[in-house]
Amino acid sequence: MNKNGVEIEIFDTTLRDGAQALPYANQFPDGSKADIAHNIAQLGAGVIEAGFPATLGDREEVRSVANTVGQTYYDVQVWGVQNEYSVARTPVIAGLSRTTPSDIEATWEAVSNAVRPRIHTFVSTDPEHMRAKFPGKTPEDVLQMGREAVRLARSLSQCHYGASIEFSAEAASTTEPDYLERVIKTAIEQGADVINVPDTVGQRSPFWMKDFYGRVIDWVMQENPAVTISAHNHNDLDQATANTIGLVMAAADYSASNDVRVKVQLETAIGGLGERAGNADVFPVVANLFKSMSDMSVPVRFEFNPSQAVRVARTVMDFAGLEVHRQSPIVGRDTNVHRSGIHSDGVIKGGHAIYTPHDPTFWGHESDAVHEDGKYQGKAGKRVAIS
Repeated sequence: MNKNGVEIEIFDTTLRDGAQALPYANQFPDGSKADIAHNIAQLGAGVIEAGFPATLGDREEVRSVANTVGQTYYDVQVWGVQNEYSVARTPVIAGLSRTTPSDIEATWEAVSNAVRPRIHTFVSTDPEHMRAKFPGKTPEDVLQMGREAVRLARSLSQCHYGASIEFSAEAASTTEPDYLERVIKTAIEQGADVINVPDTVGQRSPFWMKDFYGRVIDWVMQENPAVTISAHNHNDLDQATANTIGLVMAAADYSASNDVRVKVQLETAIGGLGERAGNADVFPVVANLFKSMSDMSVPVRFEFNPSQAVRVARTVMDFAGLEVHRQSPIVGRDTNVHRSGIHSDGVIKGGHAIYTPHDPTFWGHESDAVHEDGKYQGKAGKRVAIS
């Protein structure tokens, strides 16, 4: 990759944030996480957050993912370079933990057999969160909790060549900036490889988030340019995709201005599964990368297998007894279906690109255009639909 540019990692939290938000009747079946993770790895996710090992039932599931998917090499296509190619690599297998030593130790025990294990530890830094979650503790106490958590995680994993540590400042987008800067730099000093700054309650706009990411990137690069900056956005205001792409745009701007390479991570889930209105959906996030990378001021690079998208979306949702919504971006059944005469006529005469922003077969749909009868369908569309 060039001296400057943006290197993008796709992080999947379907098995952690997605799983914890599913209704009881739709929980992933016991013992299924390794199979689900295998499908997500086939999609090309670079990091798979397999669960919350401090929960006893999850500990065995996360361990099974580490022992199987975490030791398997997957062929993944590389995009954003002159000549696209594929690489064979194992995904990072991560487990989430609070800052308590027992959580961190349980997480390391669960993920440590993976070729590339990760401890992902977090602490809330928003003032209201701190008051509610840590009564009697000062912001300095909370900063110390983060420091000690990263220090312990690094100590436990330091003998494993492929291990990494991720630190999240929960509700970072509503944290006082000077304090957040101190928390982030402290985590990096203690050995964090990834700094995650979530919009936990999904309340910021894409414009605000892009500026926010620009500040965070500057803080991180001052401290250690090798550290990855991560986005974790919730969809409460239907902004999760745009807010996530905001990190890529901010990283590209920083890279162009400073002639350096910036490493970012985009935290997503299959179908946007997650708390409340969900997380950023991996499919529109990656589709936006394909659409926008040629407009970026610097080269971008990411790994993904788009031809697996439709299959993996349906397979993972099926594990939960759910269906992919028919109008779900990229992978929904209706994203290549035309039921109006004007649209069908245009597609029949000019091809799918007349009314589709991408080739549906690129993402694993069987056809680039399907014409179905409907109240507003025209004669040409009806003839194709019948045939």
